[in-house]
Amino acid sequence: MNNISHRRFDWFSFFVGILFILGGFISFSRPDRTLQLLSVIIGVVFIFDGIFELTIRRRFLRSLHESSAWVVVLGALNVVLGIIFIFHPGFGTLYIAIIFAAWFIIDSAMELSVGRLFKGISGGYYWLTIIFSILGIILGVVLLLSPVVSALTVVWIISVFLIVFGVLKIVQAFN
Repeated sequence: MNNISHRRFDWFSFFVGILFILGGFISFSRPDRTLQLLSVIIGVVFIFDGIFELTIRRRFLRSLHESSAWVVVLGALNVVLGIIFIFHPGFGTLYIAIIFAAWFIIDSAMELSVGRLFKGISGGYYWLTIIFSILGIILGVVLLLSPVVSALTVVWIISVFLIVFGVLKIVQAFN
């Protein structure tokens, strides 16, 4: 018997990662006009991330006999927020700091929870997930506690998070 496991490249995670990284670099390049554009870009990213949660992540959890109900709720919420951000960018611009704070906290907590499943598969990815998830939770709390400071720096904070999360998704595509 051959014990070699065949890994399949996850094109969807790779594509989502590239979208996150592109969104981050675009927001860095034009901070004066970024919030409204970022609202639309993030809307697209929310939709793709929601689809990822509803399809790939849910199947993965079900294959491990884990509950996937919270993944369905988060995926649906991401799709709805994506649609709102795309068709009402003024809403996204106005509430982006608060929405992102909640999103960072919820999404990072979910990644932290799912990260434990990768401990036996890939130790490096496991620790990368743990570290970035904790940083995402801290960033979310900081955004919630200081909305005035957040409003002044949201473009840069979001840009860095998008790039880091994009790298995490690309790494995930290879695991």
